[in-house]
Amino acid sequence: MPLVTLLIKFHKMSWSLFKRNILRKTNPNNNPSLNINQLATIWADEYDAVVKRGRDLLNLESVQKGNKDLAKVFFQLALLKGLATPPGVNFSLVNEFGNGVKAYWMGAQMNPFPIPLIPAPGTIQNIVVNSNIASNPGTWPMYPPLKPAKKQVIMVNMFILAATVHLFSVVISIGTISNTITCCYTLDCVFNTTKYTNTQY
Repeated sequence: MPLVTLLIKFHKMSWSLFKRNILRKTNPNNNPSLNINQLATIWADEYDAVVKRGRDLLNLESVQKGNKDLAKVFFQLALLKGLATPPGVNFSLVNEFGNGVKAYWMGAQMNPFPIPLIPAPGTIQNIVVNSNIASNPGTWPMYPPLKPAKKQVIMVNMFILAATVHLFSVVISIGTISNTITCCYTLDCVFNTTKYTNTQY
């Protein structure tokens, strides 16, 4: 099976698991005592989990630690803003959740392995990764203001679509020690990679 086909297949599986977990854990029939703090925690935990099942398409780098606590704060603020919005006034919870997603990626730490196969500019081989962070949290695609969805699954699907698009705008800066053409001479290098996607291991 071609690699691209596998990536697409695993990408769908990963978000499907996210969707099932969100719908199950936030269902008031399963947990009628859910409060805003618990809802925000569930969303932050599940987003953290789905991202950590992923990797960037170019270097196969994965997230070691995202800013989950800050994401949770923004998810809480979004939910509170939704509750405070008067009936009949258009409001997009997905747009507000985008602030939490971007907060998650602010300074997110990537794993040091695998070492990128493509050499840093001006070098012939990367030897070791000495820094690997998300240097740009990306741009969240905005929906027009909408009336609240009658079914939660609609809102979750909208979030997944926006989150998938958003990942392609995240910039990861990788600092390496790399060999140059001159024998035994190394350089400290930094180069950027994008197109992080949620593919399962």
